Amino acid sequence: GPVRTGASGFAPLEVNSPMARWKLPQSAEWVNGAHSRFSFPNWQSGNDDSVYYNLNIPEFFNTRVVRPDEEFSVLERAIQGDLMNLTFTDHEGNTTQTLAEYLVGPKQVQAMLMAHQGKVVFEVYPGMNPLDMHVWMSASKTTAGLLVAMLADAGTVDLDQPLSSYVEELKGSAWDDITVKNTMNMATALNNEETFANLTNPESWIANWFSAVFGVGDVTPTQWREMMKTVEKLDSEKPGELFRYSTSNTQALVMLTEAVTGMNWQDYWHQQVWSKIGARSPLIVGLTPDGMPVGGGLINTTPEDMIRYAMLYTPSWNVVSSENVVPQRLLDMIFNMGNPDAYTASTERTYGTQWFGEVPLKNTAQWDHAFADGAMFKHGNMGQGIYVDPGRDFCGMYFGLASNDTSLTGIDHSPGYLRAAAKALAGK
Repeated sequence: GPVRTGASGFAPLEVNSPMARWKLPQSAEWVNGAHSRFSFPNWQSGNDDSVYYNLNIPEFFNTRVVRPDEEFSVLERAIQGDLMNLTFTDHEGNTTQTLAEYLVGPKQVQAMLMAHQGKVVFEVYPGMNPLDMHVWMSASKTTAGLLVAMLADAGTVDLDQPLSSYVEELKGSAWDDITVKNTMNMATALNNEETFANLTNPESWIANWFSAVFGVGDVTPTQWREMMKTVEKLDSEKPGELFRYSTSNTQALVMLTEAVTGMNWQDYWHQQVWSKIGARSPLIVGLTPDGMPVGGGLINTTPEDMIRYAMLYTPSWNVVSSENVVPQRLLDMIFNMGNPDAYTASTERTYGTQWFGEVPLKNTAQWDHAFADGAMFKHGNMGQGIYVDPGRDFCGMYFGLASNDTSLTGIDHSPGYLRAAAKALAGK
């Protein structure tokens, strides 16, 4: 017979989730209907159409395929099924349900992987096949942040210079007064925050910018760029004072990376990171209408390739790469960039506290939440996430698809389970 290679000791855990139906093809009639119903609100709804869109982003957006290396890194499995019994104390002081119960609940988790000391210790696919692609949503932002941190580490970019000093087309705009560092930390003092109120207000700058960046509705291909120049400063605060979350800040970092390197973002990403981790499958990134990667949200990979990327931030990086892509000094730069004071009054701090059941220290360099022990987490819209915990030599990821409305689907506790697992496995 043919000689085949694959994952080492691949034996994912099984749960009986209603989401299992997404492992099978949907009927042509239903898929055609989902296409006809595609709109920004429907995509964001968490309904069945929305599940399909997020498993099949390349059907709905122009994309670029970023090839993997010729050989993939083999991740050994050392599955610890007793992690299914994990619980943690939530933000109200109550014990959560077990992870096994949570995985089949209303948050509609589709995949979850955890690795400790370079081995996959937990792997489950309640709502997708192991080699299906899924969108990262805002977990993508860590990639844009990493490339800018690399440029700063190399001395090519000065974090204390205005962002517009590197991006010609943003000169003469609000970005003249916003440093690269404040853009990395999402403390730009611009009226571009992604609050629920702003996103659902068709008059807001950010709602209109999203329509432009995703090419939804009556927009020109370059409209999102023109809008980057017209975003207004907030009267009441200065850059650096408050963490206000916005994908437009991340897109400014993508613009910076292309301007400084003279390369397409996806080619620089391939050169610096993707070609070095032994990815098994391609990475697919969605593009703006005029062809620039949406580095803040439209990266798609398999779950296993996402955990390979996460492992770069842990001491077990050498399991996936022959080169230390995120050396300690770069990890320190990323972790130390954020300011706890700017985090304290932020909306995101409340989310982080609800997700983990403990209060994180700060946000930093495109990561939503960082802890005093060095762990960092980035969330993605409707239930995606990446957690790296260098001190415990642990990393984890999850994909899912559920409405952001917690009154319908409850709090996203996946982050808390990942952190609880890290503590249990490391014994601290």
